[in-house]
Amino acid sequence: MSWLTATRSIHSCFLCLLLAACSSPDGGEVAVPAADQAKAAALLESYDSARRDGNWEVAESYADKLRDRFPDSGAAAKLQPGIEQVRSKAGAARESRRLGALWDYQAVAVGKGVQRSAAIQSRTVPVEEGELSAMPDAQLVLRQHPAWGLSAYLLLAQARFDCGQPCVMRIQFDDAPAKAFAGKQADSGKGPALFIEDKGAFIAAMSRASRLRIELPKGSGRMAVLTFEVAGYQPTRFQAP
Repeated sequence: MSWLTATRSIHSCFLCLLLAACSSPDGGEVAVPAADQAKAAALLESYDSARRDGNWEVAESYADKLRDRFPDSGAAAKLQPGIEQVRSKAGAARESRRLGALWDYQAVAVGKGVQRSAAIQSRTVPVEEGELSAMPDAQLVLRQHPAWGLSAYLLLAQARFDCGQPCVMRIQFDDAPAKAFAGKQADSGKGPALFIEDKGAFIAAMSRASRLRIELPKGSGRMAVLTFEVAGYQPTRFQAP
């Protein structure tokens, strides 16, 4: 056997040993070094701990790291079947946080008391990619004033508005049939405001709803319908402690 032939034979054997070390005997799953298995096991332990504590977004993050870094590890295989539940709950947590962030709560000293308010902008109309987002058409405000009491009203983003007589708007809570609510127009100093007369019934129904659809009187202005995502409303942040 020549030197070159012997060298090629040694190289071939070495490659075969490498392949054997990286593959299972039947050519299936790739073997993971012990050090990486330990790191993968640590990520799985962190994932399980976060899941037990109900920290779904943290658990999802650990699962993603485990799958990205050590996809062929035994630890990654153990993510099923619970990972789909974790992803679902993590998505729900993000959506809940988004909805909660739509509301703005204020507590301002007024005279010898405190005025509390909770406000949310109407849902903006989707625009084409690359364009500026449309401004909200209105703001829904809940207000508890030490002298004027409880109010619920719309601040309209337009210069002119005429609710008419009688001033009636139709409000739909989720998929329930729309109900008629009497309104009263006023001037907020920054534009027209439309007060909802039966504010108690309105706030009670809104607190149980996820979406509002408010149909304004025909011919009252450029806006026909207002929509609000109200599912994130937190009554305890609006009401006095």
